[in-house]
Amino acid sequence: MDTSRREFAIMASAATAAAMPAARAAAAATAQQSPVFSPKAWHQRVKRIMQINFTERDPERFDVERWADYLASIKCECTFVSITNMVAFYPTALPDFPVSRWLKGRDILGECVAAARKRNIRVVGRLSIDTARIELEKTHPDWFRRRKDGTTGNEIPGWFLSEGGDPSGSPDYAPTCQFSSYYSEFVPKLMDEVMTRYALDGIYTNAWPWASTKPCYCKTCHEIGEPGTEAYRKAYQDRVLELYAIYEKAVRRRHSDAIFSGNLGGGIEGGDLDLKVLTKDAVWMFADNQGRHDELSPSWDAAQQGRVSAALIGSRPVVNSTASYEFVGNQRWRTVTGNPDEVRSRLFQTLATGGTMHLHWIGYDQGFNEDRRWQAVGREVMTWQADNAAHFMNTASLAKVALVVSPQGNRLYKAPAGTETMDSFQGAYKILNEQRIPFDVVLDSELSREQVARFDVLIFPNMALMSDAQARQIKDFVSRGGSVLTTFETGLYDESGKPRADFALADVAGVRKVSAREGYGADAHGGQPRIQGAPSMQRIERQHPVVAGFRDTNWIQGSSWRIPITVEGPAILTHLPQHAVYPVEAVFGPRQTDMPTIALRERGTSRIVHLAGDIEAGYWRSGAADLGDLFSAALRWLIRDRLPLTVEGDGLVEVTGWQTEPGYAVHLVNHSNPNFRGAAFRQTVPLSEQRVRLTLPRATPIRAVRLLRAGQDLPVSQEDRVVTFTIPRLGDYEVAALTV
Repeated sequence: MDTSRREFAIMASAATAAAMPAARAAAAATAQQSPVFSPKAWHQRVKRIMQINFTERDPERFDVERWADYLASIKCECTFVSITNMVAFYPTALPDFPVSRWLKGRDILGECVAAARKRNIRVVGRLSIDTARIELEKTHPDWFRRRKDGTTGNEIPGWFLSEGGDPSGSPDYAPTCQFSSYYSEFVPKLMDEVMTRYALDGIYTNAWPWASTKPCYCKTCHEIGEPGTEAYRKAYQDRVLELYAIYEKAVRRRHSDAIFSGNLGGGIEGGDLDLKVLTKDAVWMFADNQGRHDELSPSWDAAQQGRVSAALIGSRPVVNSTASYEFVGNQRWRTVTGNPDEVRSRLFQTLATGGTMHLHWIGYDQGFNEDRRWQAVGREVMTWQADNAAHFMNTASLAKVALVVSPQGNRLYKAPAGTETMDSFQGAYKILNEQRIPFDVVLDSELSREQVARFDVLIFPNMALMSDAQARQIKDFVSRGGSVLTTFETGLYDESGKPRADFALADVAGVRKVSAREGYGADAHGGQPRIQGAPSMQRIERQHPVVAGFRDTNWIQGSSWRIPITVEGPAILTHLPQHAVYPVEAVFGPRQTDMPTIALRERGTSRIVHLAGDIEAGYWRSGAADLGDLFSAALRWLIRDRLPLTVEGDGLVEVTGWQTEPGYAVHLVNHSNPNFRGAAFRQTVPLSEQRVRLTLPRATPIRAVRLLRAGQDLPVSQEDRVVTFTIPRLGDYEVAALTV
């Protein structure tokens, strides 16, 4: 299993690829009516899911009772059980559905369903419809994706199935085309069969639909258009909506309370499909980001996934998947236990950001006979959470700061040479963690007055693409007392990526564009690369709270890229251009300019900051102290003393706060480890006391404060709405639960 989430509105009947236009129209019409799920429904309150994917050979030695006893021992609430469409783990009556060669008359699916239900564990069936046995190409050649030369093969996804005899790939499977009858006819029949026989609590489709289109050059796709074009993307997304409607109907035909969930992939970058549209009616958000998705991902990767997913799904659950095997970028030991500290932290990050834990292992025989070490982490974390479950039932976030992200902008923005699109988001996220500022992630499509009213500050880290409507919403936020931080090219392009003559927020920020972006890299200065490692600098021209922390210097570090700007009033910081770095005789100060690099403005109770450079992105790439300090100081100036939750102490700690059903909860995830930036870590550095100050929304007496991980009660001081207490020691994770 390697992917992510959803469920869509009801549609009449299955349609083949040839009849898609009418079906798409029907799906689009019904998709406008979003269902409302009861907050008491099991799938809205579930917090502990365990999945063991079955290998084809597992039936040979599968001890169902031992498997079910483990699920019960970790207090699992729901499990995913392999059906699957590649090989059947039950005696299917469907033609063209190969049965596991090791099944030998057993019904593993049925045995598992019965054993789980005996232990009051919900069962969701797992399919992986993106792939099928290559032998079926003989009778159903139309089911498979095609390369340009008309061939098919094991390319799904490229990292685990490969061409050319790589032993990590299997020649027995090939990718399927979602425009084929395999999806619209065979899969619904399979769903109907298992729902009729086993009345499952739901069905999940691994690796489909994913967050991006999958190119195919079969006859049907050739008629749609070239993969990579907008026409193909739109047709692909419409087909996803159509199929969701079909699958939701197939799953509920025999069991009206059953759920359907798809998978949109892992990682925070998103893809070329509109995830907000695809999650509009989802029962939950299944985020398949099982480990750090590349070798340079930060240790808070799972928390990032949880925050971004919550921005997409709203108050519905985020099911955040964690691999219990070793998973770091392309290095994946799929049958050997992962670093326990890393796995544990990902589960804690899921809980801290309000999500549902989904722990994943591959292979019964591999996990119960060969390597059993992974089981300890699941038993430790899930049983602990179950014992304290009430304090994880969140009702509202306490964050007053929002980090705004733009999925469409991520897709269309052309980042400067030597940089990545997500650098600014990553840099801002890191600084928020370093400053221990509780925050939520908000989509740029969710900026209406009602949706951002609870925030005091909105951060737009180089949100280059911005529509006129979004600009009006931001101006409205400022007019009502909200504060805003923007950087670099924020608002210099419209929503389609077309350049603007000036910033969309020029009037509200008091800043004007002078000329195109400048910097160092392959596309700077007429295509001639500049000396790498020689970014610009900034000169402090006059004092202001934002620059007050820079003492004994006139110069501070600058970014590698910037937009030349003019500002209202006298400049606080000005640009100093790049200078030679060698030979040392030539390393002397550059000529001073009068070009400002920061705009600071106050309008009533609102404050606005615009940074002309990609300061936070440069900080992400370099860790240069001045860049982080400048961005942090700008944030603190905007926030003033309005944070309802502060935690003081040493270490790199991610702070989140929630109003819960019993009261309040403060979550601290400790990222103080040698590998917080890249690779998997093996140990978290314990921290000394952490001093917590929480301002309650209303003056409610706090009856008790208990540390859930340490299992101890704390003395608490309360004056009106302000509650203070001290956590004496912080290990990898702690939750301070406040009961009213």
